[in-house]
Amino acid sequence: MRTIFDTCEPRPEVLTGELKEEIFAARLRDVIEGDADPVYQDPTLFFDNTYPTEGLKVLLDEALGRLTGAKPTNNAIIRLETAFGGGKTHNLIGLYHTARGYDPGPSFVDSDLIPAPGTVRVVGVVGSDLGQEGLLHDDGVTTYTLWGELAYQLGGPEGYALAAQGDRDRSAPGTGLLQRLVGEEPTLIMLDEVARHLRVAKTLPTATGRSTLAEQTVAFLMSLLEFAVSRERVVVVLTLSDPSDAFGQESEDLRQELAEARRVTARQERVITPTGETEIPAIVTHRLFRRIDRAAAREVAGAYTDFYRRLVEQGVNLPQRALRAEYAEEMVADYPFHPELLNTLTRKTATIPNFQKTRGALRLLAATIRRLWETRPSDTHLIHPYHVDLEVDRILDDLTSRLDRPAFKQVVEADIASPKAGAPAHAQVFDQEWLAAGKPPYTRRVATTVFLHSLTQGVASGVDPADLLLGVLAPGDDPALVHKAAERLYDKGWFFEWDGRRYRFKPEPSLNKIVADEMGMVGRTRAKAELDRRIRQIWKSGVFKVIPFPQEASDVDDDAGPPKLCILHYDAATATPADPAPPELARKIADYAGTHQAYRRFRNNVLFLVADAERVDEMVETAQRYLAIARITGDAERMAEFTEEQRKKLKKMGEAEELNLRVVITRAYRHLYFPRADAPQKYSNLVHEMLPAQDQGEVKQDQTAVVLRTLRQHQKVLTGDDPTLAAAYVRSKAWDVDRTSMTTEELRQAFARRLGLPMLLDLNQLKKTVLNGIRGGVWVYYDATVGLGYDAESPPPAVRIDDDAHLYLPEEAARLDLPIKGKVKPEAVGPEPTCPICGRPQSQCVCAEEIEEPTYREPLRGEGVPQQAFQQLLDRCHDQGVTHLTSLRITVHGDDKAGAKDMRTLGLVIPQMGKGEFRVQQTYNAEFGDGQYISIQALLDWGLYKRLKQVTDGLAQEATKFTTRTVLTARFPEGLEIGGEQFETIREVLTTVGLGRITVEGEPFEGETG
Repeated sequence: MRTIFDTCEPRPEVLTGELKEEIFAARLRDVIEGDADPVYQDPTLFFDNTYPTEGLKVLLDEALGRLTGAKPTNNAIIRLETAFGGGKTHNLIGLYHTARGYDPGPSFVDSDLIPAPGTVRVVGVVGSDLGQEGLLHDDGVTTYTLWGELAYQLGGPEGYALAAQGDRDRSAPGTGLLQRLVGEEPTLIMLDEVARHLRVAKTLPTATGRSTLAEQTVAFLMSLLEFAVSRERVVVVLTLSDPSDAFGQESEDLRQELAEARRVTARQERVITPTGETEIPAIVTHRLFRRIDRAAAREVAGAYTDFYRRLVEQGVNLPQRALRAEYAEEMVADYPFHPELLNTLTRKTATIPNFQKTRGALRLLAATIRRLWETRPSDTHLIHPYHVDLEVDRILDDLTSRLDRPAFKQVVEADIASPKAGAPAHAQVFDQEWLAAGKPPYTRRVATTVFLHSLTQGVASGVDPADLLLGVLAPGDDPALVHKAAERLYDKGWFFEWDGRRYRFKPEPSLNKIVADEMGMVGRTRAKAELDRRIRQIWKSGVFKVIPFPQEASDVDDDAGPPKLCILHYDAATATPADPAPPELARKIADYAGTHQAYRRFRNNVLFLVADAERVDEMVETAQRYLAIARITGDAERMAEFTEEQRKKLKKMGEAEELNLRVVITRAYRHLYFPRADAPQKYSNLVHEMLPAQDQGEVKQDQTAVVLRTLRQHQKVLTGDDPTLAAAYVRSKAWDVDRTSMTTEELRQAFARRLGLPMLLDLNQLKKTVLNGIRGGVWVYYDATVGLGYDAESPPPAVRIDDDAHLYLPEEAARLDLPIKGKVKPEAVGPEPTCPICGRPQSQCVCAEEIEEPTYREPLRGEGVPQQAFQQLLDRCHDQGVTHLTSLRITVHGDDKAGAKDMRTLGLVIPQMGKGEFRVQQTYNAEFGDGQYISIQALLDWGLYKRLKQVTDGLAQEATKFTTRTVLTARFPEGLEIGGEQFETIREVLTTVGLGRITVEGEPFEGETG
């Protein structure tokens, strides 16, 4: 599909800018006096630039037929009616040239109707020329009235002398004057803009003071029309404007008088519309283009129609007319203009009188074409409404100041196209992203189209979404982006409005503009204070200890506690995606600690979140906007000034901006720096990672979760959900060189020191690794509080992480001869003891064979805090060789608040115990005062108990007196392996949830009893 630059050739004067302003304002008097521009004065040039409209052809046929006598029955009175700029004066000039003998060709008029040069007297009066002070001629004669001016033009000074007295007295003559001036000669009398003269004439009294010049002028017109009807070859042509035009009332008054005259003159009048609505495209294209490829017009119309059809099939809302054959033909006729451009100008903009319809469209489109040929935007196949470039001063003035709409200039400069360098309009700002992505400037296209639809008078302004799409979309465009552009303008534009049906621009500021003005009252200092407060709320301490806005190394403790997430202040440090180097402040904190700038010991325990340099201003402006809306909505008196709808919208804006503030903060703070052994030392071993962008649903959450998720992806944190680290790996990474032992607390701290290790977020993971090392023989665990060690052959201990729990290399444990659980030290070698009964050495004694002792097994039971109770259970299982249990029974009991807490906690543990069959036996007594109480004896499986639990947990908290005994029985049909993964999970859960004293009992698996 070819562009308009390949298929159309504008007229040279359009491209050079020589199509002067005054050319569009044709004046009949200038042509009559020979002073007009050549495009009007030269008949050949005039008709070359004139499209033969039906109205012009009828006018020439009607007037010339009567003037030449070829068609004597033609009407003597011809009235041209249309709005200003509708072609009335243009047609009068065409009639002037042909009445003086110029033949424009058969496309305009039959050559037989052209009079011989000089055979028809041609006179014309323009109403605007007859002002209060009269019309001064070159010979010194001044005429004051319509009849005085006609007398002067028909008879010169001598003719004027016949009407001089009546002219000065403003007293209308009868038909006698006309008989003396015209006689029987063929005469064309043209009266242009009579209504305009009548407005002035209303204020001018006659010499007698008994009437006004306006009344006398109407009387003269009646005489003139009566005279014309009485002569065979006299024609009077007068123009009247539309009632909606500037002089519409005067035109309407005169129209009423003419209605009366038609009765008197036997209706010998013809009313002609110079330019039909359907002819405007042809007039415009003929006047502005020297050549148009009509084959290309059909090619483009076909492509657009196919595009529209595909969109409708996809469910896009376009006007029904877009798919009609008539619309395709309209595109061909209007080519290279899009029909929506011409329709908007002639049906909406033209309702403003100063636009002057066809004349105004020509003026505006000439400037638009010149701009297009200067810039030559690619893929321009039709001239759309958005091609009216509002950045061009002449175009903007035509659509604002010229139309008495100066307030709309601020609309353009704020929302569409700004003339100020460094201060782009909203549409220009929104389009930067699309332009960078190689997409069209949809926002400006939408804004310009809506702007043209907003310039109206007496008809509804604005455009509905379907018509907007039709005016904006070209083949290949995305309708979703057009909608998005409109939404952006509505959200942020200062003068853009949506009433639920139509988009429009209004010169009155929108709520967005009011808020923008209020932002100036907020100031950046208050905005930053709010921003700082919000940042502190968004990142909360939990798995990380959040340090908001540290200014120096001493602000961040150097310890092995929870990892420190340092949120650097956006004024203190920023980052960019392209630069991996951490900010200087981050490096300083990563390397040093304390006020004396000592080297930081726990370097694997700090990480940093830094704002993007390009998004800081956005954060501050959003905070300003949020506070500005809050100021407005918080002022009751001010809110009373708005409509109910505006108040609702302000409230919604406030809610949306509160969320948006959180969004822009999370979008800004996306630069994460964390320690890693393989990171460059010049970057203080800090790795740069961009956090993923968050949607609105995610930003409502604690944002430390986003940091945690990113660190997990890089295997930089160790959480409860991660696989257990192998003990051999931890020993290779964490064990200090040349050391043969270390405490479990020192091992924990090593995770905060060693850059090659992950950050330890779950202490149970370390306990699992310690157990893994015991089983694998990597080390021996020694509990100094009980003076007992555990190796690979010992029952698994309840691992503690503190300074009294040690890990020894196996060889070091052997060297120290540590006592090991389950192993008895060999006694010193000496004589073998003898049996006191038989006197034989014990190795040879047979007394035991003679007496069969009953087998006795200690119950598998432990009691105390969970860690202690489970260790007792483990020891008894080990001592009795029990490796699997068929059930566990856990009993908790207590009084009042502590008992209620343990009861509730035990219920929370059950879902975490893994696969099994769970049953709860409970005795529950609660008193509430005033004789109220509840007593429950229950034996329920887990499914029923959790329903009861929802009630009893709450009541226990409210009770004034409370006692309970709860027994949880967990059965494992396939057996529960002592020290296995499920057993360790149960033990860890019960150890960490904060239960008080419990009793735990086990039942050996079948085959391990007796």
